[in-house]
Amino acid sequence: MGIIKNTLYTFSNPKFINYFKSQPIFPYYHVVDDKEIFHIKHLYKFKNRQQFIEDLNFLLENYHQLDPKDIIRKKIPPNSFLLSFDDGLSQVYTDVYPILKERKIKAVFFINPDYIDNKTIMYKHGLSLLLEKLKTLKADDNFIIQARDKIYLDFNSKEDLIDKIKKISYTERDKINELLSVFKIDIDAYLENVKPYLTKNQIKTMVADGFYFGGHTMSHPPLTALSEFEQKKEIINSIEWLKSNFDIKYSFFAFPFSDKKISKKVINDLFKYDKDLLLFGNSGLKKDISDRIIQRFSLEKPNKLGSRQIITENLYKQYNRFIGKYVIKRK
Repeated sequence: MGIIKNTLYTFSNPKFINYFKSQPIFPYYHVVDDKEIFHIKHLYKFKNRQQFIEDLNFLLENYHQLDPKDIIRKKIPPNSFLLSFDDGLSQVYTDVYPILKERKIKAVFFINPDYIDNKTIMYKHGLSLLLEKLKTLKADDNFIIQARDKIYLDFNSKEDLIDKIKKISYTERDKINELLSVFKIDIDAYLENVKPYLTKNQIKTMVADGFYFGGHTMSHPPLTALSEFEQKKEIINSIEWLKSNFDIKYSFFAFPFSDKKISKKVINDLFKYDKDLLLFGNSGLKKDISDRIIQRFSLEKPNKLGSRQIITENLYKQYNRFIGKYVIKRK
């Protein structure tokens, strides 16, 4: 949260909910777990099961559940909510899915096909494993000396190396693989033992139980690092992969990282690809250029009560209206 949102959170109160109930909301998470997850640990924090259940309790007490079928039919009633989960992490099957199934809550899961069945690791998850390994090493460790020699990273200390690793971009992701090798991190063993991502069989089970899936690109790149042609290829291929593997008839897609710099041309081309395609962003309670773009907000921060976050997002919507930023403008 930025300064404005943090200030609004300070003043938010769940009792305000009656003022905002007419607003449909689309909260999202990545993962829920009671344990540390090393490939996530240095990227972001997440809620445990009890915190997630408390979020669900508040939602069910104050909103009507929105069935994904309704958004396919372009019918989104007021005072409704729909949950979604990004990145296709295994915990959505082991931890989230049983809770949602028991409480009869529908949700949408956005996945990156390149990682399904745990054949390779997402570059940012490899980065988190590197940072976890570095915590255990001393500044003069031979691994750190080798890192300087093998991947041409110029650094003055262990802390400097950590800072440099954090700044490795998607286009430089080969450096992460090289560092994993330097630090003797066996990714194949990690994928086999930890299984960080969903499997096809798990997805089949969830689809059979009435849960919905959407694309999230094939490999989770920051789309603005790609050409418009490459952006559309990553997006469309992830949707088609789901359709061909699970006989899914609808088309859902959520932008990875952010939708803020996605051009009007790319969006219009995607709508031409599929006239029924629904896109999901993460810009909060804002109005986009089409009602086929559904904007979400995160409820993931464990140090924030979900009930107060929902109030904060509604207050922030009013703030954006006041300053003229409620309507999203795309070039």
